[in-house]
This record gives sequence, structure tokens and C-alpha cells, in this order.
Amino acid sequence: MSDGSDADAIRQSAVPAPRGAELPLPTSAVPGGPQDGDITDGLKETYWSVYDGAASKATVGQILARLPRIVRRIGRLAWAADRTATLAMVVLQLASAAMTAFGLMASVAVLRELFAEGPTPDRVRAAIRQLLVVVGFLAGRAFLETGVAIAQARVTSKIRTALETEFLALTAHVPLEVVDDADWHDEAYRANDRGLFYARQIVGQVVSLAAALLGLVGTAGVLGVVHPALLPLLLLSVLPVGAAAVRTARARFHSFKRWNTLQRRVQVFSWLLLERGAAG
Repeated sequence: MSDGSDADAIRQSAVPAPRGAELPLPTSAVPGGPQDGDITDGLKETYWSVYDGAASKATVGQILARLPRIVRRIGRLAWAADRTATLAMVVLQLASAAMTAFGLMASVAVLRELFAEGPTPDRVRAAIRQLLVVVGFLAGRAFLETGVAIAQARVTSKIRTALETEFLALTAHVPLEVVDDADWHDEAYRANDRGLFYARQIVGQVVSLAAALLGLVGTAGVLGVVHPALLPLLLLSVLPVGAAAVRTARARFHSFKRWNTLQRRVQVFSWLLLERGAAG
């Protein structure tokens, strides 16, 4: 009987007493950026998120200033990895941009036929040939973009293989005392983990950038042929989209940095609780 009463006493003592004081309400505002005093400013970043913080604070001028050097470096890597696929990717991308421009010109011809005077059936029949031309240009562009995707896949895999081989060659001939250095270890691990991870993405991003620029140039050329007064309208339509993309990317990097910091805080707090429980 004494054992049962002791067990009941232990269970009752383990149950906390009812809370008497009210919990304080959460703060009405949370720091939303560096100007508000970000919670991540005083903490050291993990090895794989070091450049996320720099990206969140980069200006448009800094990005544009570094972009030509990045494109040249990726171009040299792609050319060294597979010249045939790189040349095919460039030629097919230029041909796709030309197809886009010709498709816009054919669309203008279709609209002229549809908005011309006369009965509607006659206008539609007159525009059939221009409609077939537009469909042909769109189909040709889709075919060329498929070729670009195939060449891009070949180049991306070979660039990753070349970079991984170069990384292994560089890190395999270092003194043992260098391997024990924490800073060197973090740099090497980040280069292997995050560097090769972004190497798979950078080629596709450069191709997307080139496609967007070529498409913009082609659209500007078509609008200049139709009426030069339409060019300022193109600029006005592009600038808000570009500004929104920059702000969105910066906010995404900053949000990811904050999330990473909060995750580390939760991990440290959980570790302290486990240590305290083990010590008790």
C-alpha cells in the first residue's frame, strides 16, 4: 500500500500548480528589416547562408555592375565544357528571339486584316494566311526552345562535373594543418555544398536572362516599326515589373535569413533544455 501512495504522491508533485499570473501579450510589431533592427544582425550566419544576407542588401547598381563578369565567367565555363552544345544554345536562342519578333509582326498583320472595313466573314478569311504564319512562328519558337533546353541540360551537367573535378583537385593537395583550420574547412564545405548546388542553376538563369533581353529587344524593334511613340510605353511597362522583381528577391532573401536565424535559435534552446533535463 505504501508503494501505491508514494507513486500517487510523485504524480501529484509532478503536476504544476495552476498559473495565477496572466501571460504578457506579444509585441504588436516585429522587426521587418535592417532599418528596424533586425534580429539577425548580431548573429553569425551558417556556412550555407553567408551570401544570402549579402544578396538581401545588394542594390540594383551592384547587381548590374557584377552581371557582365558573371555572364563572361559562365560563358567561359560552358565553352570549355561543351563547345558544340554552347554554340547550339546561343544560335537557337537567337533564332528563337527572331521567331518571336517575326511572330509579333505577323500578329500585327492579322490585326490589320481583322480591323479592316468590310463584312466580318470576309475579314476572317482574309486573315487566315496571316494566322497560319503566326502559328508557324509560334511552333518554330517552341521547337527552338526545346533545342535550347536540351543543349542547356548537356552544358549544365558538364559544367558541374568540371567544377567538381577542379574542386577535388584543389582540395586534395593541401597540407594536413590546413585541413584542421576551421575557416578553411567552412570555405571548402561551402564551395562543395552550395557552390555546386548553384552551378546547376546558374546556366539556366543566364539563358533565361538572355531570352528576356532578346525578347525585349525584339519587341522594341517591332514597336518601333509599328509606331515609334509606342517605345516609351514599353519602357513604362517594363520598369514596374523589374522594380517589383528586385524588391521581391530582396524580401525573399531577407525572409529566408530571418527564418534560418529563428531555426537556429529554436535548435539552441532545445539543446539547452535537453542538457538541463539530462543534468537534472
